[in-house]
Amino acid sequence: MGDTNQKFQVEIETGEIMEAELLSVVEIDGKEYAVYSLDNENGTVDILASYVEKDNEGYDKLVDIDNPTDKEKISNFIKSLVA
Repeated sequence: MGDTNQKFQVEIETGEIMEAELLSVVEIDGKEYAVYSLDNENGTVDILASYVEKDNEGYDKLVDIDNPTDKEKISNFIKSLVA
């Protein structure tokens, strides 16, 4: 595996398209999550997560995490990475 990290575009809450960098894909309790970073261009980085699901053609797509229990699980995972 090379040293280049996978980059992709995401639409944030404001509707703006930003470049994200994939940090990890992790499975927790049978659900797959993508953990990725967004550079705020001001010296800070946001760490975000989404569900990874297959679309109708079998390609991976990111879906917002709307379940509070799942949000807590992935949040705890991310905290364990940066603690």
